Amino acid sequence: MFEVGGQYENRIGKYTVQEINYPRMTVRYVNGETAELNINIQSRIWENIQAEEEAKALSRSVRATRLAAGSNNNFYIKPVSLLAAEEMTAPDWRDRMTGFHDSAANMKAGDRLIYYAIESQVFFAVATITGPVYELTAKDRFYDDEVGSQNQYFPIDLDAQMTNLEKAISLDSVELESVTDVKKALSPAGTYIKISEDDFELLAELLTEITEEDDDDEEIEEEEEFED
Repeated sequence: MFEVGGQYENRIGKYTVQEINYPRMTVRYVNGETAELNINIQSRIWENIQAEEEAKALSRSVRATRLAAGSNNNFYIKPVSLLAAEEMTAPDWRDRMTGFHDSAANMKAGDRLIYYAIESQVFFAVATITGPVYELTAKDRFYDDEVGSQNQYFPIDLDAQMTNLEKAISLDSVELESVTDVKKALSPAGTYIKISEDDFELLAELLTEITEEDDDDEEIEEEEEFED
């Protein structure tokens, strides 16, 4: 897929292909530095970058359409208590669903959620409700008594998530205009705190950017390991 003289990009930056000697190629970055890279690895990275750009363009288009037409969706923060700071151990998290509570009475497909870890006081994930509420059957109830007492759930799709909570967004680093006494409001686990679309978009964009940066760092580390 690479051609001599062609311009491409990886997680380090943009480059021009100078010479191809499969399975490696010599490239020159925009800062003038040259490097010999593995063609197969660079092909995967280039495809990933193109896919990300297409996804961003689609996201911008969808958001513009929604703003123009007016959105009927609601936006919430869901505080959760995680059993371990670095693991997503909440039962509903593992199964891509969110429990139905009194505070979720008006939730529906298309509504969006920001997940908040109470112990760490960080925002760590963005999700979208993808379907109507449904009930678990008796055989599905294999959780503890507290979780098992709730048998109605919404299916969700995770848009962005931080697996390392040390890199997530601290509560103290953001200001939410639509929530008063934020720390108190976010203290009960399992509730849904309704917020404005502006507050939601602020948190969602920050989480998405951090998640993409984290993925970029992992790809650079992988690339450097293979190149060595």
